Amino acid sequence: MAKIIVVTNFSASSRNALEYACKFLHNPTTSVLLLNIFSFPASLTGDAIAIAAMSEILLNDERKLQQEYEWVKNNYPEINIKAEMVTGVFIDELYAKAKEENTSFIILGADGRYNELLAWDVNIVDAFIDLDIPVLIVPSVINYKPVQKIAFAVNYYRKNLQMPVAMIKRLINFTKARLYVINVVSPNEVVDEIALGYKKAVQDDLAELSPVYFEPEFKNLFTAIDTFTAEENIDMLLVIPTRHGLWHKVFQQDHTTGIVNLNRLPVLSLRQEKDFI
Repeated sequence: MAKIIVVTNFSASSRNALEYACKFLHNPTTSVLLLNIFSFPASLTGDAIAIAAMSEILLNDERKLQQEYEWVKNNYPEINIKAEMVTGVFIDELYAKAKEENTSFIILGADGRYNELLAWDVNIVDAFIDLDIPVLIVPSVINYKPVQKIAFAVNYYRKNLQMPVAMIKRLINFTKARLYVINVVSPNEVVDEIALGYKKAVQDDLAELSPVYFEPEFKNLFTAIDTFTAEENIDMLLVIPTRHGLWHKVFQQDHTTGIVNLNRLPVLSLRQEKDFI
């Protein structure tokens, strides 16, 4: 059975992401793990009073986790859900959970705008970019609505896109959404016969989905994508992020002052090692 991990820190954005997950994952063959990661500060070593205080916080968080679990059972009884708390370094524990058998993807809630994430929550950025399974970020400002239009932003002149394409097919079959493909390519890109072959391979693989293709100018690329997703009423954006790559810049204020609609879209990172549920 496929497993989806929803990470909670008991914030409003985490609850919003949890509700989004429950409404999105209307699949009885999928299990949800509601996960809280409790991190002890390294400075507590040997401080008995501080450790006692943190132990009380830990107990309180366990109660909060149980409350979140019961909220799901009461409001979405069809969801197959378990709750778990682990202690340790956030990203290390999340990596370990991501590697567990049948884990398909991870859902995280984000409070604020994407281009503010680096300033306040590097854990979300690290998970989105570095984990080898898909990570869905759900902004706190959105409420769930049926996913009818999905956009995939990609440089399709690159190789090794077979697995992301396979995941997209399963996602489209799951949601019954319309697919839009946004080609993200630099004007300095060398488009030779090999690159054209990669493009043809992607288009051939996606042909059965009858996607709509959009090729914006690279100048003001984020603004072009932002405008396109707004005009087409896109419900979810798919990307393949890399460290220091184009989508890493989405989280940096100086690069993305023009984005507005993207801050109201769930964004799913695609990987090459895992299948979607």
